[in-house]
Amino acid sequence: MRNLDPTFRAQLTQSVFSPVLFVMLTFRSQTMYLCSAPFNVAFSGQTFLGLGTLGGISATQEGTEVQADGISLTISGLDPKIATECESDIQPLAPAKCWLGCMSQGLLIGTPYLFFSGVVDTPTSNVTPQSMSITLKLESRMLLLNRPSSRRYTSADQHANGYADDTAFGWVESLNDISLKWGEA
Repeated sequence: MRNLDPTFRAQLTQSVFSPVLFVMLTFRSQTMYLCSAPFNVAFSGQTFLGLGTLGGISATQEGTEVQADGISLTISGLDPKIATECESDIQPLAPAKCWLGCMSQGLLIGTPYLFFSGVVDTPTSNVTPQSMSITLKLESRMLLLNRPSSRRYTSADQHANGYADDTAFGWVESLNDISLKWGEA
């Protein structure tokens, strides 16, 4: 069962345990830490805001093929202020992580298991008079492999991206003007 914390693994074998979901979402203005506990929980040096429920999460998938597998995360029961921030502050391709943990009598047991690490793809809002929920599609970082790079592998690009002393691409550019003959003496 992967690299599970032994204490966490022992909790999973109990006939009754209290699961808790932890989520880290990066927005333009801040990183938000949320959990499904009805109170705030400290974990990994952060305080996760307890919502009591996160709404829902789709099944995670593993495969042997190189492809971008994602999940959908529905956040409900939000304070209207947080919901407004979520809607207006979503940053596509920003980091997102999800952990599963166990609690007992209000205490976190063992180290939660990181079951998803990826990026935020697209948000969808569902507003009714009774409630508001936001569904975020989270994608694996493999999604980025399908996007063309905007970088140009030239000296100017290398210098513009913080490597002013790097001269490697200066040599690469000069190869365009060289005529090479292979297999001749």
